[in-house]
Amino acid sequence: MKYGKAVFVAVTICLLFIGCTKYEKHGQLKEAGIALTFDDDRVDNWFKYLPYLDSAGVKVTFYVCKYNRLTQEQKNKLLIIQNHGHEIAFHSVNHYNMLDYVYRYKHTTDEMMLNEIECGLKMMNKDGFYPTTFAYPYGAHNGLFDKMLMRYFKSVRALNGTNDFSKSLAPTEKNNLLFGLGIDKSSNRTDEAVLQLIQSASDNNNCAILVAHDINTALKLSVTLGRLKKVIDQAKRLNMKFYTVSEISN
Repeated sequence: MKYGKAVFVAVTICLLFIGCTKYEKHGQLKEAGIALTFDDDRVDNWFKYLPYLDSAGVKVTFYVCKYNRLTQEQKNKLLIIQNHGHEIAFHSVNHYNMLDYVYRYKHTTDEMMLNEIECGLKMMNKDGFYPTTFAYPYGAHNGLFDKMLMRYFKSVRALNGTNDFSKSLAPTEKNNLLFGLGIDKSSNRTDEAVLQLIQSASDNNNCAILVAHDINTALKLSVTLGRLKKVIDQAKRLNMKFYTVSEISN
């Protein structure tokens, strides 16, 4: 199905309804599941695969950065993605490593929160996006940053850089700090390892947190369509729920 001509029509309709003023998920179900998350500003790529996600019955979380650099057409596409039931979350303004921003380049934490969080949220709020969950650029975080960000968000997501995949298994409710497992080509993880994490989530009534960027491009930060299909098929075979991150967060 082609969405190109629907972009401006859908946005025009959107402006007529109060439902577009705020996006928020409330359900906290206790079923085993997976949370598929995609990072950065790859809006055109995500929009291209929106028909596939729709046909698969999958809801995912898109952590958006560099919102100030998106074109109006990309913002319109993002609205359509949101209106299809997906979560639009936050990934900072400029995608700086936040530890470097403060400790290496000597900015204060207040400057970080103003420039990389508050300004970005204001821009997104103005356009009808109200992110309630956050992902750290490069996964760089510490306990202080976690606490500061939880004043704005229900949860923060770092990255699982260890060989302990169980770190990426989260309860299906009452989460505030998550550790996503990368499934892009750059992760060098096998399909079997990713599918085993999903099996473990099913066995233990947990939620597997998975992280990608592009879908099916030549970039290293891209999950192949073949792997994405395997992940979705495995979750469906095990009768697992597809969660957005806000659904499993405090």
